[in-house]
Amino acid sequence: MIEFRKATPDDAPVLAAARPKMWATTYRGIYSDEKIDNYDLAWHTARDRKRMEDPEQVFYLVMDGDDCVGYFHYGPPHCEPYRDFQLCLNSLYFLKEYRGMGLGRRVFDHLRAVCKARGLDKFFCQCNCHNLPAQAFYRKMGGIATLYMDGHEDKAEDQMVFEFYLGDIK
Repeated sequence: MIEFRKATPDDAPVLAAARPKMWATTYRGIYSDEKIDNYDLAWHTARDRKRMEDPEQVFYLVMDGDDCVGYFHYGPPHCEPYRDFQLCLNSLYFLKEYRGMGLGRRVFDHLRAVCKARGLDKFFCQCNCHNLPAQAFYRKMGGIATLYMDGHEDKAEDQMVFEFYLGDIK
């Protein structure tokens, strides 16, 4: 049984330790090998803990028993604000073998419920312009690509924005 477990700051080491596996299968060929292979666990653990201590940021670990197989977090954008949107899906990752199991749809069902509870009718996320599987998923979930920030020397900086409206989430 795969469960979504709300994370606390004490879970920062679990999240930071799981991230390199997810990045390797998601970003290898997009991010430089150096960025993936020289992942700074201590730095990411400290950053995750600080973000988790922010009561406006909500983190979930996706657990298969004792194994963290994915994670997502939302709240105000950790990047720059985007138009008048108040909620951002700041991250969504699953290990490759857990993709296509309906977990992403469960995340979007959760986000839709959060929006409704907060009186919001929309949210957004950013996606790397070169991450074609993620783009396809976000489009399947009703996302509308509205802003492209590409052409950087470092492909990791090439981002696009997807907007989601509650009536469009399928």
